[in-house]
Amino acid sequence: MKPKNKIDFSKINTTHNIIIMKTMLLCLFLSMSFAFISEKSGWLEVDWKIVFIPALLVLQIIIIVTALKNRYKKL
Repeated sequence: MKPKNKIDFSKINTTHNIIIMKTMLLCLFLSMSFAFISEKSGWLEVDWKIVFIPALLVLQIIIIVTALKNRYKKL
């Protein structure tokens, strides 16, 4: 008996998913570097808990756009 919930890893390593991961990492790197530089220069006081918000926003935008594209592609 074969399990029904078998994970197909070939669908995870697509070029689209790699682009999404690189975009999230770039956004995270940019927000952390901006926060670090502004904290060291004294230009802005940074709450380090909210540094990850831009990367999460980029992920949400990508998910919503992909879902809308898939929804209206079938019509």
